[in-house]
Amino acid sequence: MFLTNTSTAARAMIQTSGYLRHRLLGSTTTIIPIVAAGSGTARLFSLHAFSEIKPEGTMTKVVCTLGPSTDSKEMIGQLVRNGMHVARINFSHAGQDYSYPEKLLSLVRTAPGRHQELADGAVHHSEMPANLRAVLVDTKGPEIRTKPLQGNVDEAEIATGAIVEITTDEVVGEEPPSCPSGPHRIQIDYKSIGSSVSVGSQILLDDGLIALKVIEVKDKGHVTTVALNGGPIKKNKGVNLPNTSIDLPALTEKDKQDLSWACKNGADFVAASFIRTAANVRSVHAYLDRCIADLKAKDPQGTYMRPLIISKIENKEGVDNFHEILAESDGIMVARGDLGVEIPYRKVFAAQKMMVKACNEAGKPVIVATQMLDSMQRNPRPTRAEVTDVGTACLDGADAVMLSGETAAGKYPIESVQAMTSIVGEADEIWNESHSLAQESRPKKNPSADHLDEELDAIALSAVRSAKDLNAKVIILISMSGKVARAIAKHKPTVPVLAFCTDVLVARRLQLHRSLLPILLQTKMDPGSNMTRMGFLRAEAVRTAKELGIVKAGDRVVTVDRTAGKSHDHFDFSHNIKLSTIRET
Repeated sequence: MFLTNTSTAARAMIQTSGYLRHRLLGSTTTIIPIVAAGSGTARLFSLHAFSEIKPEGTMTKVVCTLGPSTDSKEMIGQLVRNGMHVARINFSHAGQDYSYPEKLLSLVRTAPGRHQELADGAVHHSEMPANLRAVLVDTKGPEIRTKPLQGNVDEAEIATGAIVEITTDEVVGEEPPSCPSGPHRIQIDYKSIGSSVSVGSQILLDDGLIALKVIEVKDKGHVTTVALNGGPIKKNKGVNLPNTSIDLPALTEKDKQDLSWACKNGADFVAASFIRTAANVRSVHAYLDRCIADLKAKDPQGTYMRPLIISKIENKEGVDNFHEILAESDGIMVARGDLGVEIPYRKVFAAQKMMVKACNEAGKPVIVATQMLDSMQRNPRPTRAEVTDVGTACLDGADAVMLSGETAAGKYPIESVQAMTSIVGEADEIWNESHSLAQESRPKKNPSADHLDEELDAIALSAVRSAKDLNAKVIILISMSGKVARAIAKHKPTVPVLAFCTDVLVARRLQLHRSLLPILLQTKMDPGSNMTRMGFLRAEAVRTAKELGIVKAGDRVVTVDRTAGKSHDHFDFSHNIKLSTIRET
């Protein structure tokens, strides 16, 4: 069905890092810019500072973890308005009944950004989503954590030299120690602790903040240790066993329940924790496929799509097997918390750089996470070292940077995302000004790619080069499956890429790629059909970009699409690139 009345028949929706816009093509919609906090830092190549979120938003993406500090409609709305692209729901702390993650998911899906409602008189579209923010479900994974403490206290203080028994027995009903010197009994959820460690082994609590040395192994479930250093400990804190093979499956029963929930509720990404081998990723992939198949069998009319798998690298085995893990994954998270405990902390920065570079070469999104602005859990401003950490990660090629405790449980969640957006915006400008395709190593070719993929890759590279060389304002593309968008993102464009999609599930799954700005173009036309007039959709995409204030008369744009061949053509698909300058209307 061709569109004949574009003023009433097609809608486009855009969610940038700072706001959401609904618009009706051909109608008038007021654009409300969002002003973010200034970085207060001189740019590397010029003296002016990045001071506001541009209409197209930041190019490097911001992931925010939701939690007690941000689990209200008002707070999530503020996260949206100040730069969140992806909302992370951490299942390490989720309840068994899923009421809390369901609440968070609902708040994200229904929270509008700062926008105007559909124009007066427009017919409401029942399938119009409230926004295009993505949701990432972070599984608990085969990890070890502390259980409720003695006396069910919120926090226990452990003194240096204190005797600490690590046990699998329940201790919540016991009296807590009268003083930090103990003795303490701490319950963990790893049944094989006694068979995994030996006298002299170390057990690290809470990201290594407390180090314990094993002095006696009583039996499989009881180990006696001495605290090498003191500090506070709470329930649900991570337990690490450096240089120890852990007897845990790739997917726990809790993980399977969480993955099933993610599929049923339409999560866009799943972060698979403690991935150690490529086989671990394949296990996650296979289970997700089964969940989607079951949902489709039960509800043939439903719309379900497998969440993309983001493998979390957080131990030595994962680093050692990184390249085989990357080949099986849809993306990577550099989870520096546990990683910095499992491997010597001096090696973390080199591992991070290696993983970011490999992801860039493979064209897969990479998130740098953990303690990026950690001090902002307590303070309203980041440290200079944290600012440098975030900026360096962006300049190294990270697609996204993540806030964890800063937005989940910190005192300054909104200030944290404002600071992150400000730093990211500064880094984006430096990258875009200094990035030279001639100086960059070209992403590696996929040896298994067919001729269509090779052609698409060549067109994508040409589009990115052309945009850079001709100082284009944006790259505009139309993509049904997201394949064209990902092909362009692989080559690290220096201008925003407006990815027009017809499927909201596809659009949300593009949110982790640097530079991609997904836009939902609601139309009956199928961009993959040989009956579709691609030129018409291309024109509508440019019109949308102009009406949203992203491009104006005199701006140069690069448009890319993949067109199905018609009956008289001698090809199945053609890949097209067009260069044009916007004219006055």
